[in-house]
Amino acid sequence: MSERNEPASLRQALARAVEQAAGAAELARLLTEYRRRLDEVARSEAEALTRMREVEARLKTVERQNAQLAKNLAEQRYQTEVANWRLASVQESRWIKLGDALHTKNPGAVAKTLKAPVKKSPAPKRSEFAPELPAVPEDRAVAAVPDPKAPQVSAPLAEGFTVPKGPLARPYLTVAGIVDRQTEALLRYEWRLVTNFGPDNWEAMLDQQAPHVLFVESVRPGPRQGNGGRWLEALAGESRALRDLVGACRKRGIKTVFWHSGGAVSRAVPAAEHFEYVLATTESRAREWRAALRHDRVGVLPHAIQPRVHNPLPPAGGRTGEVVTLGTVSPPPAPEPGPEGPAAPHRPWAALVGQGDDKTSYDDVLTAYRRPALVVAGADAEPRVIAEVAACGTPVLQVRAGAKGEEIVAAARILMADPERLAREAHLAWRARTSVTPLLDPILDTLGVPSVRNLGTITAVTAVAGQAELDHLLAQVARQVHRPGQLVIVAEGLDAGLVEKTARQALPGDVADLVVRSASEPITRGAALDRALRLADGDHVAVLDPRDLYGEHYLSDLVRHFGSTDAEVLGKASFYAHLPGAGATLLRQPEAEHRFLPEVAGGTLLARRQTLTDLGIADVSEEWGEVVMRQCRTDGVRVYSADRFSYVCVRPSAEGRLLGSARLEGYFPAEPLALL
Repeated sequence: MSERNEPASLRQALARAVEQAAGAAELARLLTEYRRRLDEVARSEAEALTRMREVEARLKTVERQNAQLAKNLAEQRYQTEVANWRLASVQESRWIKLGDALHTKNPGAVAKTLKAPVKKSPAPKRSEFAPELPAVPEDRAVAAVPDPKAPQVSAPLAEGFTVPKGPLARPYLTVAGIVDRQTEALLRYEWRLVTNFGPDNWEAMLDQQAPHVLFVESVRPGPRQGNGGRWLEALAGESRALRDLVGACRKRGIKTVFWHSGGAVSRAVPAAEHFEYVLATTESRAREWRAALRHDRVGVLPHAIQPRVHNPLPPAGGRTGEVVTLGTVSPPPAPEPGPEGPAAPHRPWAALVGQGDDKTSYDDVLTAYRRPALVVAGADAEPRVIAEVAACGTPVLQVRAGAKGEEIVAAARILMADPERLAREAHLAWRARTSVTPLLDPILDTLGVPSVRNLGTITAVTAVAGQAELDHLLAQVARQVHRPGQLVIVAEGLDAGLVEKTARQALPGDVADLVVRSASEPITRGAALDRALRLADGDHVAVLDPRDLYGEHYLSDLVRHFGSTDAEVLGKASFYAHLPGAGATLLRQPEAEHRFLPEVAGGTLLARRQTLTDLGIADVSEEWGEVVMRQCRTDGVRVYSADRFSYVCVRPSAEGRLLGSARLEGYFPAEPLALL
């Protein structure tokens, strides 16, 4: 029986080998054709550049000739006028004439000379002085050399991390805070945060600022203490200033909240018992507080991140490529001598900048979070700092207690040797971080303070041509963790009623608003998308291409960047592209992540609705995205390129600029790719 199956298995293996070889041959053909076209374009560009240089050289020659001619002519006219003036002055002098008459020794000639009128020679004519072009050496143009290099990542319009000034999530709300510098950065974008007051001037602050809430943290002495350290004695129970402040707030109707962000509960109870509401970082700590205070006005506010400051925006100069430590980490072992002699000098890992340094501002610490290639966190590392580092896009290797130095170094080397895995781990860690903004909503509701903010609803717009594209598009929408609040479909060649029925069955109860329009005549993809855009009513508009693949976290990841940047348009300049015919997958522009760039892929656009409506979408089929990006550059609209993940561009061939700055990832289907 096995002998009979052997030819079948052999045929299947041969078939797979032939299929892979065909795929490789197709990709090789595409790459060869792409290089040939690049060579032709490069030669044409070189010829045009050579002609332009020749024209510029001739123009410079003529300019030099004109300059030399003008200089010579001006000097000649000046010298001629001077000579004529001098000659006329001498000739018209009667003393010269009298001297000539005296030489004749005839008194009558002298008298006649004195009475004779002065004769002037006629003025020279301009036509008698024809200019001649001077001979100057001619500049020869240098021929341009063809450069078939593929286009690189576009130059960034702006790069480098700077701590922003706003905007605020709840600009109508004023909160007086006694917090450390780390928490101040966490909350200063949530409301109007007032911190410049102390035990000596809090009454003036209440009169001038009229806060709605007093938010006090269990601040401890150290490098992160806030408010200039003026409240440390009151928090320790050494003065009545905090008790008097809380009592004054209660009389004015100002809500008071105490947040126990760290330390022993017993040490914070004397200060917290005067507050109306107490917050703990975990539910287990909240139970301790309920037992200590003997009331249930205790909630949970876990450590979180602030997207405005904890985000993957790179610092100026990029990453250093170093490995740094956080907390207590066993030092890497010194290298052992090899057969060729002593090993290279040992370079120990440095500690993360700013940890325990009172001279380093928290803004500098935020920049230091973005510098290293890898942070090795010990078992005693502060979870809050680990979360902030991970939110800044820096990979973190968390070490278990008791791990040896050799094990730590081996694990770090494995990660550093695999950049793709390092990028995936960093992206997953960034996604796992929770923003503080939604965590504050239930707390404000419990306090009875109005909490109204823009939730950023999304409208997804798309243009489909045929039932296959419709089914594929609905499958991509159905898998989204963050479902769009509205879906607008413009269908070509399909009945609007049938499209709506299919969408309702594929998305039962998931989309609150479904708008379907049918194009009775052939229509370009750009025109169909522009028609869909005019029907959108969400805060943000996502353009979905029915041919491409979108991971389940595509919308949830992309929309987060509106909270961390001031960009009007988001998208991906770095993304995976799959060629089904060749069975190959490419990574396009791998260095174009987390940067402000002039363009992103059209199938990844997520923009503020009013901005995209003002830009419009051109009436073209495949180049509509490039037209939108050109209009963004013309109007000065900031465009941000996010990460490479959760999206795969699927095209039958490497058309247009798809292969530009692309890197071959392998021969495999697109679905198992990092649609994470």
